[in-house]
Amino acid sequence: MKKLNYLFITLFLMTTVLSCGEDSETEDFPPAKATLSFPENNKDCYEGAIVSDTQSEVTFRWNTPANTDSFTLKITNLDSETTQSVTSKVAEAKVTILRATPYSWSVISRSSSSSKTSESDTWKFYNAGPPEENHVPNPATVVSPGADTKVNEGTVSLNWTGSDLDNDIVSYEVYLDNSNPPTTLAGTSTSNKLDVAVTKDLTYFWQVISIDAIGNKSTSEVFSFTVEEGAPVEPSANLVEDGEMNDTGKWNYRQLWTAADNNVEHGFADGEFKFKGEDGTKFSNAILWQEIAVEAGKTYKFSLKARSEGTVNSWLEVYFEKNSVADADGDYGPEGMDVFIKSFGGDVEGCGNEAFNGNIFDVIKNGCALPDGTQFDADGNITFSAADLTANGTVFLAIKAGNYDGDFGTGIFVDDVELKEVK
Repeated sequence: MKKLNYLFITLFLMTTVLSCGEDSETEDFPPAKATLSFPENNKDCYEGAIVSDTQSEVTFRWNTPANTDSFTLKITNLDSETTQSVTSKVAEAKVTILRATPYSWSVISRSSSSSKTSESDTWKFYNAGPPEENHVPNPATVVSPGADTKVNEGTVSLNWTGSDLDNDIVSYEVYLDNSNPPTTLAGTSTSNKLDVAVTKDLTYFWQVISIDAIGNKSTSEVFSFTVEEGAPVEPSANLVEDGEMNDTGKWNYRQLWTAADNNVEHGFADGEFKFKGEDGTKFSNAILWQEIAVEAGKTYKFSLKARSEGTVNSWLEVYFEKNSVADADGDYGPEGMDVFIKSFGGDVEGCGNEAFNGNIFDVIKNGCALPDGTQFDADGNITFSAADLTANGTVFLAIKAGNYDGDFGTGIFVDDVELKEVK
């Protein structure tokens, strides 16, 4: 009986051993997926041995994943869409490929104990070609103003020459200061010239930075010049038409107040224009004007001869405005008023010229201040900005006179009206 039990146990153990052996022979462990290392994804590849002007030998590298004993490297030329395959027993392979060409690559992991394979991610790179030689621009050299020269105040043209072996200079930065070295950027130029404004009795230092197409820069020496007061500028011809007040039809006239008691005797008389009310007229306001072409940024000198033998509660005003007088409703001003001569105090403190005869700026100096906001200096110089001009590049010169509960007396007379360019 014991022998029979031993027999059953022996048969059971043999069956179990045979069963385990069959399972181990049929179990499959596939290779793991490789992780790529070099060439890097979406980067330019500059490493590799140069084979020729068109080819280089690049070493592709990746990790060794589990259950892997061989690899297939796939490299695709993205220009020609051709693929080459290289077999390797280790986690790298040297391959000769074209320079200046984009590629993609991946690695297939293989195992001798498995029929299965695993493929890595696909990376792309650019195999760089021969480096393009580019030269830094030569430092700019001065043309004018020459070193330590003297120039007149106003606008000065800085001139220089620049050169580059690649002939690819794209711009120049010009620095200008009253100290050395200059640190204030005066402007950028694509030519060899830059105009700058300078002030008399100052020394200026300037320097040029040359910049080429790929951003290479060179710095010139520091140049200098001194500014002197410029020679007097001869005034231009008079821009005011019929400034002699001879009634040639160049002037426009408008009575601004039209009530019955505003009767006036305004008009041209003996080479002057006279503002005068009829006897008994206590309220009057009238304006004389013309449109004049000027240029923004230029300086002009204005003058006007005015005389009066005595008035009561009367005034004389001058405007340079871009607003049309013809479009004004009822009045014109006081916004933009540039000159105000009154025969009574109030709006302009200390102004009380009941009688006067001469240039209006002499009259002002002898009793009436220039109003706030005037565009004139004390000598009658005026510089217009673009915002001061009409769309046609003009201004309206307006001369207005009137009285309020007063008397023009013998009248206010205007003559010799001039506007001349001086700078």
